[in-house]
Amino acid sequence: MKKIAFIGGYDKSDIIIYIAKILSVMPKKVLVIDTTLLQKTRYLIPTMTPAAKYVTTYDGIDLAVGFENMEELGSYLGISNFEYYDIIIYDIDNPNYYDSFGLKPEDEHCFLTTFDVYSVQKGLDVLRNIKEQTPILKALVTRDPESEESEYLDFTTFNLKIKWKENIVFMPFETEDLYEIFQNQRYSRVKFTGLSMEYMDSLAFLTENVTGFSRGDVRKAIKLVEREN
Repeated sequence: MKKIAFIGGYDKSDIIIYIAKILSVMPKKVLVIDTTLLQKTRYLIPTMTPAAKYVTTYDGIDLAVGFENMEELGSYLGISNFEYYDIIIYDIDNPNYYDSFGLKPEDEHCFLTTFDVYSVQKGLDVLRNIKEQTPILKALVTRDPESEESEYLDFTTFNLKIKWKENIVFMPFETEDLYEIFQNQRYSRVKFTGLSMEYMDSLAFLTENVTGFSRGDVRKAIKLVEREN
């Protein structure tokens, strides 16, 4: 079982759900755990019976909302381990939850952020709580990729227990993609049609980097999702 932690104050929900959808058609059994302060997943994929905490299945993906640790989630599901899942994806902006969900340096880590002050500082709060040297992938949401942005993160984290990976993923920030993402939210669907080639290329590259799956396998899965659309 692979664990992937997406860290940062930026709203990561849509990107994580897109990645989970790609993995689900490989096919992999995927669980997404929303531990964020706003818990946006609760509004994107509502359950039929509103509750403080729940697990629901959406388009082949299991989503957990409202839990504070793995023990609580396991008790809710009636399981003692999570080997049923091939991949668990964590959406984290709270430093306390990094520890309570038992994430370790050997798990995959991705710092996904824009460069507004809130997003960066919320993400840094989590990074400061990492106590062992941990490799982390940078995924930067930006309209114009600049080396200065990556260097800024290097500067602000130089004394933390993290080691930035060599690869950097730049996610485009275009109005056309936002329009399609918002459309998907309104109709509660995971749909790639209408997203720009640049966005899809970045999404594929990000998926490859956090999962270790080959470019060919990821691209094949994306084609399968597109056929579903």
